[in-house]
Amino acid sequence: MTMTTTMMMLLANFISYTMNLATATQMVLEELDLLPSVDTPETPALPFRASLGLGRRDENVRPIFWKKRQTAYVTRTKEWDEFPNGRWGDSRSPAFGELDAYGIGLRGTNEQNIKLWGEPTCVNDVANLFVKYVEGTLASLPWSDDPITAEADTIKANLADLNRSGFLTINSQPAINGVKSSHQVHGWGPKNGYVYQKAYIELLIKPEFLPELISRIEKDSELSYYAVNKSGSLMSNSPSEGGPNAVTWGVFPGKEIVQPTIVELISFLAWKDEFYRLGNDWATCYPAASKSRSLITGIMDSWYLVNIGEFYT
Repeated sequence: MTMTTTMMMLLANFISYTMNLATATQMVLEELDLLPSVDTPETPALPFRASLGLGRRDENVRPIFWKKRQTAYVTRTKEWDEFPNGRWGDSRSPAFGELDAYGIGLRGTNEQNIKLWGEPTCVNDVANLFVKYVEGTLASLPWSDDPITAEADTIKANLADLNRSGFLTINSQPAINGVKSSHQVHGWGPKNGYVYQKAYIELLIKPEFLPELISRIEKDSELSYYAVNKSGSLMSNSPSEGGPNAVTWGVFPGKEIVQPTIVELISFLAWKDEFYRLGNDWATCYPAASKSRSLITGIMDSWYLVNIGEFYT
């Protein structure tokens, strides 16, 4: 253990014992990767960063919506009595935590965020930020804590084109069909297994684009979608009783099929609240009378959050 790591652990312990902020300590250790992990040196045990903290030792299922904000997901679910293991249960029972909890808001100060994301005054300025993120020249966005990963390499050009066209891509994954679990980019889980992914994309789009987008989706019997705005107006072509649908799964010797990443309506609506809250937090980084605040607030107030995937095939 390095001197820096030792000092950080001592600091975390100081916070815990003198201020009794267990959650803050947990978040510090999570971000420093100092908590015990079930990941192996070769490939991760799961397609998300698995933690042994907060009673989550057996957790192996999460919604895809927090893929780029794992700390926020851990925070919002920390009070759950048990965590999904093997399958996603009834999400109507556990409540997602409040949006004001530590670790959920934007990182950095207003000044730091303005320096990072500039002062956009039109939709094209915002779209260009997304293009820079997709191309790897911007380290984060309000909804993505970390830089884009190599997983997106095969769809990076398509994502950039979508953003240039005004379809702002929030989250995505390419289709993967039977890649070995030892694969350097897409692999996870035990040795000698195979992993799969359904194509998935989440977008922020103008309301005037929505009817045409929905029309095209509904012409393809293999595609399903959820679309929601800030006020909670929801549209979907999925069955009203539709349960969770796996978008990532793995087949391993001597084990049942593992389905660690799912799309599920109640979780999506919880993510919706967090998503629009983050957008509004971004807007308030700028002065009240500024064009940047007016632009971002307008986008948050009227644009739709949409996810699309092969959910029911």
